[in-house]
Amino acid sequence: MTHDEAFLQAIREAPDDDAPRLIYADWLEEHGQTDRAEFIRIQCRRFGISDMDPNAPGLQARAEELLRDNWDVWVGPLRELVGPRYDRYGEMWLREEYNPEGLRRFQRGFVDAIILEVEHFLNHANELLVRVPLRALGLWGAGGHARALADCPHLAGLKALAFYDYFSDPLTARDAPALAASPYLQGLTHLGLGMNSLADEGVEALARAQWLKSLVTLDLTENGITDIGALALANCSHLGQLQTLLLRHNAISRRGRKALSASCHLRQVSRLELNG
Repeated sequence: MTHDEAFLQAIREAPDDDAPRLIYADWLEEHGQTDRAEFIRIQCRRFGISDMDPNAPGLQARAEELLRDNWDVWVGPLRELVGPRYDRYGEMWLREEYNPEGLRRFQRGFVDAIILEVEHFLNHANELLVRVPLRALGLWGAGGHARALADCPHLAGLKALAFYDYFSDPLTARDAPALAASPYLQGLTHLGLGMNSLADEGVEALARAQWLKSLVTLDLTENGITDIGALALANCSHLGQLQTLLLRHNAISRRGRKALSASCHLRQVSRLELNG
């Protein structure tokens, strides 16, 4: 493991702590990367103050200047890792010319959320994690790749995971058991499965996942779910920490709604959306 990899791993393991980021900034400055070091320090400082602070505009302007001057060096490698169709995946800020949206995507000095095609992630996950302390991952075209994805150790440490691609390669009921059995999703707090094709069988398989215990948000919008899937969720003892459950545009009747509302396992849920 290189020094950079070790620092990024420390940042990923303590995502809410500025100390590993600032220690890394010191190391970068010592090794001639003064712009990168300054950028990390500025964004950490800016994160810690309100918009009303008189120092906020100056910090924001300096951070933008640094990012603009180093756009190719800091953003170019990410563009290559996401792949040539980065615009299709909603990562249009990665384009070659400077994009002001990029400043928002750097949080306290680092990009920690990315969306890309699942095959590209599986092929380049190690390179990606060498460059970013990844916390949130969005994947396109995951249908049929659930087993390889579930076995990927680079999922470990993620807080948010979302799957897209309803019309081409959605996750189906056949994918759910493999995903549920993944040993690398412990600690996941947000799971986005909206507009896939899990159906009741997929939800029943997913409900057996031990790693659901840390989930705070679960999105199952438009998945062909009926009362059978709703009952599986209502009876899932692993969802005790869940606060938001999205089940819009599914065929859930009054029976399923009643089961969800009365579930002793969903007592922490404060936001439940059903049937649009």
